[in-house]
Amino acid sequence: MRQLTPLIPIAMLLSACGGSGGSDAPEASQGQFSLAISDAPVDSANRVVLAFNYAVLVPENGNDAQILDLRQDNDAPQQLDLLAYQGSNSATLINSATLPVGNYRLCVYALDGDGSEQRSFVDSDNGIVSLQVNANGSCFGTRPDDTSDSGRLAFAKDNELLNINSGINQFVVEFDLRQGLVDPVGQAGMFIKPNSVTLVNLAQAGTISGSVSAELMSNCETDSGAATPQHAIYLYAGDVAQADQGDSIGDGDYPADSSLQAPVAVANVNATDNTMGYEFGFVGAGQYSLGYSCTAAADLPDSHQTEQDGFTLYQSGGPITVSAEQTTAFDWVVTPQ
Repeated sequence: MRQLTPLIPIAMLLSACGGSGGSDAPEASQGQFSLAISDAPVDSANRVVLAFNYAVLVPENGNDAQILDLRQDNDAPQQLDLLAYQGSNSATLINSATLPVGNYRLCVYALDGDGSEQRSFVDSDNGIVSLQVNANGSCFGTRPDDTSDSGRLAFAKDNELLNINSGINQFVVEFDLRQGLVDPVGQAGMFIKPNSVTLVNLAQAGTISGSVSAELMSNCETDSGAATPQHAIYLYAGDVAQADQGDSIGDGDYPADSSLQAPVAVANVNATDNTMGYEFGFVGAGQYSLGYSCTAAADLPDSHQTEQDGFTLYQSGGPITVSAEQTTAFDWVVTPQ
């Protein structure tokens, strides 16, 4: 990966690959910035590959933006298969870039797909299809010169500012492809919604993981009568009773008088070390509740589904508390009636 900063003096060029790039600022006013990519799973694709080419960091104090060139030495983009990095797994996109301390807004650009495997693409049951981020434009007034054919992921909320301190600063971009990957009717290719990503500071995040008993899974399949069972765990912020735990709705809405709360993440139940388990990686510290379903296949990403549509949450769990840099265990068993 290379670095390009055309908006600032050459003396302040960053080293995005771990070098000790020069700067006029005192050493104490610099920090090391690393950024990784992770994903919550999706079941409609075999691979979801984004071809990253630039990252832009815009200081909150109005100073010149920093532009990081993510491309390889042959100008090829840095391609990452999002489905290969789920739970607490991640892939490094930026490794130890040197930045002045302060608060930044972040944008990441990825090359729009052209139907080939050299740019962004989805490997689906229909073969290789093009992929693009469904947003285009500058990063708060700054844009690299050669990104007219690139989509932009922008982190604009106040709680998504990168706070770069002296020392090591590690962040993860967490994709939610279950809600964010869209195959539009009547259009070629697929796209990712730019609001389906979250920026997580690893110093403030933990992990939730556990097992799901075979008896519980069997009981759920029998009681639900699901034709194609799909087992998943739903994560809710706070102490949320099962009656208030909702399905994934994306850009949709619950009924006006509903008390349902949307999940903040969904994790598939998968076979691991001869057991069935799940994992949520990069969860912000705090209190959470959980819900288990074997009918997740009926949970469509952009609308509300009920029992009449084939979706139910079979059992709830928690509340549990997640602590920064710790793993919280929660195992699912049959609850006595």
